[in-house]
Amino acid sequence: MDNNSELGNKWNNRVFIVIRLWLYVAIPITLLLLPATYFDNGESLCLSILLLGQECYACGMTRAMMHLIHLDFADAVYFNPISFLVLPLLIYVWAKFFWKDWRTYRGSK
Repeated sequence: MDNNSELGNKWNNRVFIVIRLWLYVAIPITLLLLPATYFDNGESLCLSILLLGQECYACGMTRAMMHLIHLDFADAVYFNPISFLVLPLLIYVWAKFFWKDWRTYRGSK
Protein backbone atom coordinates (compact mmCIF):
# COMPACT_ATOMS: atom_id res chain seq x y z
CA MET A 1 0.00 0.00 0.00
CA ASP A 2 2.93 2.32 0.69
CA ASN A 3 4.16 1.85 -2.91
CA ASN A 4 0.76 2.90 -4.28
CA SER A 5 0.79 6.00 -2.11
CA GLU A 6 4.30 6.87 -3.26
CA LEU A 7 3.33 6.27 -6.90
CA GLY A 8 0.24 8.46 -6.45
CA ASN A 9 2.31 11.28 -4.96
CA LYS A 10 4.82 11.05 -7.80
CA TRP A 11 1.94 11.17 -10.31
CA ASN A 12 0.37 14.21 -8.58
CA ASN A 13 3.71 16.04 -8.48
CA ARG A 14 4.29 15.28 -12.15
CA VAL A 15 0.83 16.57 -13.10
CA PHE A 16 1.41 19.82 -11.18
CA ILE A 17 4.79 20.27 -12.84
CA VAL A 18 3.24 19.80 -16.29
CA ILE A 19 0.53 22.35 -15.45
CA ARG A 20 3.14 24.84 -14.25
CA LEU A 21 5.27 24.30 -17.38
CA TRP A 22 2.21 24.85 -19.54
CA LEU A 23 1.40 28.09 -17.67
CA TYR A 24 5.01 29.32 -17.99
CA VAL A 25 4.52 29.19 -21.75
CA ALA A 26 0.82 30.11 -22.05
CA ILE A 27 0.83 33.27 -19.92
CA PRO A 28 3.50 35.17 -21.90
CA ILE A 29 1.91 34.11 -25.20
CA THR A 30 -1.48 35.31 -23.98
CA LEU A 31 -0.03 38.65 -22.89
CA LEU A 32 1.63 39.05 -26.29
CA LEU A 33 -1.61 38.29 -28.10
CA LEU A 34 -3.59 40.85 -26.08
CA PRO A 35 -3.34 44.44 -27.32
CA ALA A 36 -0.85 46.66 -25.49
CA THR A 37 -3.71 48.88 -24.29
CA TYR A 38 -5.67 45.99 -22.73
CA PHE A 39 -5.02 47.11 -19.12
CA ASP A 40 -4.98 50.87 -19.77
CA ASN A 41 -8.59 51.51 -18.73
CA GLY A 42 -10.43 50.76 -15.53
CA GLU A 43 -10.06 51.46 -11.86
CA SER A 44 -6.80 50.97 -10.04
CA LEU A 45 -6.40 47.86 -7.92
CA CYS A 46 -3.39 49.24 -6.06
CA LEU A 47 -3.88 49.04 -2.30
CA SER A 48 -1.81 52.18 -1.84
CA ILE A 49 -4.26 54.18 -3.94
CA LEU A 50 -7.35 52.49 -2.51
CA LEU A 51 -6.36 52.82 1.15
CA LEU A 52 -4.07 55.85 1.24
CA GLY A 53 -5.01 57.73 -1.93
CA GLN A 54 -1.34 57.88 -2.88
CA GLU A 55 0.62 56.22 -5.68
CA CYS A 56 3.39 53.76 -4.86
CA TYR A 57 6.52 52.89 -6.86
CA ALA A 58 4.74 49.99 -8.56
CA CYS A 59 1.68 51.96 -9.69
CA GLY A 60 1.26 51.56 -13.43
CA MET A 61 3.63 48.58 -13.56
CA THR A 62 1.13 46.22 -15.21
CA ARG A 63 0.29 48.76 -17.90
CA ALA A 64 3.98 49.61 -18.38
CA MET A 65 4.90 45.92 -18.73
CA MET A 66 2.20 45.36 -21.33
CA HIS A 67 3.49 48.29 -23.37
CA LEU A 68 7.09 47.20 -22.88
CA ILE A 69 6.54 43.62 -24.10
CA HIS A 70 4.81 45.13 -27.15
CA LEU A 71 7.89 47.35 -27.68
CA ASP A 72 5.94 50.55 -27.02
CA PHE A 73 8.71 52.22 -25.03
CA ALA A 74 7.21 55.72 -24.82
CA ASP A 75 4.03 54.53 -23.13
CA ALA A 76 6.00 52.14 -20.90
CA VAL A 77 8.05 55.08 -19.60
CA TYR A 78 4.87 57.13 -19.16
CA PHE A 79 3.15 54.48 -17.02
CA ASN A 80 6.19 53.47 -14.95
CA PRO A 81 9.87 54.04 -15.85
CA ILE A 82 10.97 51.37 -13.37
CA SER A 83 9.49 48.75 -15.72
CA PHE A 84 12.76 48.82 -17.70
CA LEU A 85 14.50 47.39 -14.63
CA VAL A 86 11.71 45.06 -13.55
CA LEU A 87 11.11 43.30 -16.90
CA PRO A 88 14.63 41.82 -17.21
CA LEU A 89 14.45 40.65 -13.58
CA LEU A 90 11.01 39.15 -14.18
CA ILE A 91 12.25 37.33 -17.29
CA TYR A 92 15.23 35.97 -15.34
CA VAL A 93 13.08 34.70 -12.46
CA TRP A 94 10.47 33.27 -14.88
CA ALA A 95 13.19 31.43 -16.83
CA LYS A 96 14.80 30.15 -13.64
CA PHE A 97 11.51 28.67 -12.37
CA PHE A 98 10.76 27.22 -15.81
CA TRP A 99 14.20 25.63 -16.06
CA LYS A 100 13.93 24.17 -12.54
CA ASP A 101 10.54 22.61 -13.28
CA TRP A 102 11.73 21.42 -16.69
CA ARG A 103 14.71 19.62 -15.13
CA THR A 104 12.45 18.10 -12.48
CA TYR A 105 10.01 16.94 -15.15
CA ARG A 106 12.75 15.44 -17.31
CA GLY A 107 14.40 13.74 -14.33
CA SER A 108 11.19 12.20 -12.99
CA LYS A 109 10.50 9.91 -15.95
